[in-house]
Amino acid sequence: MLGVPHPPGTPLFVMLGHVWGDVVRIGEYAWRLNLMSACFSAAAAACFFLVAHRVLETEARVLRIGAAAAAAILAAFSFTVWQNSNETEVYSVATFSIAAICWLCLRWRDLRGTPRASHALLVIVYLASLAIGNHLLTLLVGPAVSLFIFYTLRQPAGGDPAARAGEWADWATLSALWVVLIGVGLGSTPLLLLGGLLFAAALAQCVRARSYAFPLVALVVAAVGVSTYAFLYIRSGLQPLLDEADPETWRNLLAVIRRDQYPKRSPLDHPMFLAGSDNPGRTVVLFGQQLVNYAQYWLWQFGRSLGRLSVLPWLLFAALGTLGIEEVRRRDRGIAYLLGTLWLVTGLGLVVYMNFRAGFSLFWDQYPNLLEQHEVRERDYFFIASFQVWGVFAGLGLARVIRQLGAPPPRWALGAAAAVTLLPFALNFTMASRRHGPDATIARDFAYNLLQSVGPYGVLFTNGDNDTFPVWYLQEVEGVRQDVTLVNLSLANLDWYVRQLIARPTRPFDPARAPAVHRANAPREAPPDGTTLGIRLGDVDQLTPYRLSQDGVFQSGAFQLPVRAGQGFRISDQIILFTIAASLPRGRPVTFGVSSGRGQWLGLDPHLALEGLVYRVLPGRADTVPGLLRGLQGPMVDTARTRLLADSVYRYGALFTVPPDSLELEPAADQIATSFSVVELELGNAAAHRRNAAETLLRFRRAYRLNPTRPLADLLRRIETEGVERLFGP
Repeated sequence: MLGVPHPPGTPLFVMLGHVWGDVVRIGEYAWRLNLMSACFSAAAAACFFLVAHRVLETEARVLRIGAAAAAAILAAFSFTVWQNSNETEVYSVATFSIAAICWLCLRWRDLRGTPRASHALLVIVYLASLAIGNHLLTLLVGPAVSLFIFYTLRQPAGGDPAARAGEWADWATLSALWVVLIGVGLGSTPLLLLGGLLFAAALAQCVRARSYAFPLVALVVAAVGVSTYAFLYIRSGLQPLLDEADPETWRNLLAVIRRDQYPKRSPLDHPMFLAGSDNPGRTVVLFGQQLVNYAQYWLWQFGRSLGRLSVLPWLLFAALGTLGIEEVRRRDRGIAYLLGTLWLVTGLGLVVYMNFRAGFSLFWDQYPNLLEQHEVRERDYFFIASFQVWGVFAGLGLARVIRQLGAPPPRWALGAAAAVTLLPFALNFTMASRRHGPDATIARDFAYNLLQSVGPYGVLFTNGDNDTFPVWYLQEVEGVRQDVTLVNLSLANLDWYVRQLIARPTRPFDPARAPAVHRANAPREAPPDGTTLGIRLGDVDQLTPYRLSQDGVFQSGAFQLPVRAGQGFRISDQIILFTIAASLPRGRPVTFGVSSGRGQWLGLDPHLALEGLVYRVLPGRADTVPGLLRGLQGPMVDTARTRLLADSVYRYGALFTVPPDSLELEPAADQIATSFSVVELELGNAAAHRRNAAETLLRFRRAYRLNPTRPLADLLRRIETEGVERLFGP
């Protein structure tokens, strides 16, 4: 659909994915793009194979090729690298760019003294500038490239002094351009000024060295690479369905590049507080915890499925990597500087710069608040390049061990080396591969179930990326339930998003893509006209947060919501109320996804009824509607409709195929499984009220399979031993 994703927009990745998805017509569209990531990851491994092969160029052919292959395999199948190779994300393209630039550095060294040497540097500039349209991770190879060229030029060499002066001028130009590119990628005016001054100094050096063409051509090449950002400006003006931040003006485009949508955070700030004078600052203790988090991610790389025992393969590969570093240093110090600097910058350097909050799986005893004190997901993918480089070091260390066993090495040693090389593949297979396992299709299943919970022409409020992007995919790529209007409450505080919602017409209900429960109730007339939100484009500029000065009642037909003096209303809160006022009188369902917070901050709970995975807003009080039951979560539950959806409509992938107590999911998938368990818990509660012991046990056991908690296990034992009646007292 060639949309504009969230800042900074990743225009290169969007264009690559669009072309790939149209040309490689194999499987579902999502599968094709995952295949694209896998191919880029394989290409990165191939580039690292060439680098390792160069390190071992004096070895016998069998050892040279075998060890280089081991380095490539270990780089490709470390946990984080493999996991990111199986998803439609920018990191595989970024690691390919990094690996290709590393190989081009060696090609430049080979071509020194020929006119083609500068061509290799221009290709490096082009890849680096082009990669800005994908992810800034690629630019982290810059210090390694600059140091490698600097070290190479410092080595004694004969030849023409004028040519040497030209090489130094080229190095200065390349290094200055890197600062410029970082400034462009971050939208940082100070960095752009610094880069401009450095480039001017490099240009003066080029003039003295009579190297007139290279700096000008390099600047043009860099501009061509960066020009992918023009895609955002052009495409946004064509009003695609996904058009985040609306970069169709120069001002909005700069805001996208600068990431103005996100809270600012510097390496000196305490990440759990907003930036500013009140920020207490980063502490030594916090930095130590961030190092522990990085160490945890490093432990995962070579045996993720072993859990705590993953420390055993880590010790093995830590030792091999250390031997590999020494091997590279002894054989080729230039490559040692290249890979060593890359590893440090993309590992410990990123720990310092990114300044993450506590990891999702650590320090809950000290930081119990998820939204304010923890990252919303594991951030190991930011360090992907450092894990990849360590895999290369480990492969070279393995070569050193084999060589010390004799020449030619015994066959048993080659077999053992092959087994060690494939160890991460075996130990990460169940955790990193997305082709199998209980959560293989969980994101799509959740989006499908969420959409099918909403009646024809309904409104669905979601909150974050995990519940919004899968729904967008199903609606816009697979065409499922396009009649449902999706409103992301996190974005509903932004004027550009509200304008897009107002301008977007309601699309027709397609009975073929909806379950029978909705086909029977679908209106026969055309889609309702008028804005879903109940406001016009001219009203958007008037929307501002405000606080009530006195008590009152928000009323729309039969719907009445008391409001209190002092109650604050964000723009998103106002959007909720406007939508209720515009939709309920016309019979359009208004719903909240189970993970959206159900609007309880507005006091909507008395008007809500759970219907599967959504809370539906009713015109009157829900506890006055016949057939509804008070739920475990507080709001009323439409048990008949929820049972029909859960048993006849919903998809669960392989969640129920694993044995009890063995469901292990990544954090985002675990939250989805917990949402699924809410449905089963409420149905179990309804069955218990009917004194249906068999169904009560069935529902609670299904809930436990999805969310195996101690309280639920205790409840199951109580029902099994004492019966359902005991749940309601003596």
